[in-house]
Amino acid sequence: MPYLFLTPFFLLFGIFWAGPILASFAYSFTEWRGITAPEFVGLRNYADLFADERFYTALGNTLWMAALYVVLANLAGLSLALLLDAPWMPTRHLFRTAFFLPMTISMVVTAVIFQLIYAGDIGLLAKLLSVFGLEGPAWLRDPATAPLAIVAMRVWRTMGYYAIIYLAGLQAVSSDLKEAARLDGASEWQVIRHVILPGLKPVMLFCVILTTISALEMFDEPMVLTQGGPGDATLTAVMYVYQQGFQFLQLGYAAAASYVLTLVIVLISIAQKLWLGEKDR
Repeated sequence: MPYLFLTPFFLLFGIFWAGPILASFAYSFTEWRGITAPEFVGLRNYADLFADERFYTALGNTLWMAALYVVLANLAGLSLALLLDAPWMPTRHLFRTAFFLPMTISMVVTAVIFQLIYAGDIGLLAKLLSVFGLEGPAWLRDPATAPLAIVAMRVWRTMGYYAIIYLAGLQAVSSDLKEAARLDGASEWQVIRHVILPGLKPVMLFCVILTTISALEMFDEPMVLTQGGPGDATLTAVMYVYQQGFQFLQLGYAAAASYVLTLVIVLISIAQKLWLGEKDR
């Protein structure tokens, strides 16, 4: 009887999750345009992928934007959590809700809003800079600033979410240890450095891996804001897979690219776990 009740889950899991994963792996060894029968080509898709300079551009953009996002998102989330956990902060429960609200907004809607904020001379950011007599760059049309604008938008949207996770970790740190450190003459910074941060290491590891995986799968923001431009400056690996599969109908080639990206994500996550876990020990 228990297995009978579990049958719907396994059916849905097989049809919509395990099945497509196995099928896409098989398709990565074929040439398939979606409307014709797949033709087996062996490792040709992978060979073509590693010879494609545009793939390396997309992967390079993804890696450095992800690295910047991971650092900024975790710093912003941790700083905000420390602020919201401070006993002197008035109405901190209200602020917790307010900072989490951006996560309830669709990423596409957020990207459209920021498209208006970054817009040329008429955007909100340009208007604010003009008050101080400054002229901002073409945020989304300049290859130097477009990736930074995307990362900044993503940090703004997600820092409240990670702040809540860090806040839960902060509340799990023994208040007796913090009080004992203060009684021994430790400054607030010393309490944070020597008591709070060591107690937060498991939460930090979780958040770092979570932000890394999320950043390496970045798609919605550059797709809406820049469509990968200007000049492929914001082309990400997932956008590359999307273009190859759904714009150029190279579905087998796109499947191969997606598996290479998956391998990159797994290797980076394992490296982070080993590095941070070793430091924890």
